[in-house]
Amino acid sequence: MLVLYAASPPKSWSFQKHDVSDTVDELLSKNPAGLTEDAIQLVKARVLDTAQGFFETTFTSNQAEAFKCPELVAERYMPLTCQVRQWISRNIIFVASFSILFAALLRGLCTIYWRQALSNRAEEIYEQVCEILEDNAVNAKIGNSDCEPWVVASWLRDHLLVPRERKNASLWKKVEELILEDSRIDQYPKVIKGESKVVYEWQAGGSLSGKTKKVQESESRTAVGAIKLAEEMGTCVGEVREQGSCDPARRDRTKA
Repeated sequence: MLVLYAASPPKSWSFQKHDVSDTVDELLSKNPAGLTEDAIQLVKARVLDTAQGFFETTFTSNQAEAFKCPELVAERYMPLTCQVRQWISRNIIFVASFSILFAALLRGLCTIYWRQALSNRAEEIYEQVCEILEDNAVNAKIGNSDCEPWVVASWLRDHLLVPRERKNASLWKKVEELILEDSRIDQYPKVIKGESKVVYEWQAGGSLSGKTKKVQESESRTAVGAIKLAEEMGTCVGEVREQGSCDPARRDRTKA
């Protein structure tokens, strides 16, 4: 009987006697098995007896006798979506609390990630600012007339930030905070083309970065090499005047 109603479940878990008879007629019409009319009526009677012993007896709103499926059996054959909705309705406080805590945790993690990404990007831009200011300071110090020792802050911002980043005011504000904390960088207003602008300038006595130091060391080594080469050339010219040759091997043989 349980298999019968599981195969063809009613719209609700309560049904009347005529529903049982209709279900039996439907099943026997598909597989009559050579039963006579009397045998069919006997089957219906046995099914009704079994239903009365298995299902719970109740009454409808118009006081008609009906059968009700036990709750354990109904839950067993209940669709998964219905089971989920029923579990949520029974544990609504737990579900609501868990949802709020999960949303708060997710928002907190996103905020931490966003702040860390912003801080990393600001430090990267700050390092680029230092390199540009150092290069300007070196070029201005060696007498490059086309290079000023200062750089306008707004020009520097538009040069280093992509258009999408310019809309994020927090990013450049973080960079400005790092610049203000750096004692090697001077910040002061300057009138340019009749308009007052804030400029950055690298202090002459400030320590240079590794990149600038490498450039200066390379230039220094080149200058030392040139001086040594000039000294050797001068010595060689003197020997040519005295002996007529600048061949080191010949010179050694002459000494020997």
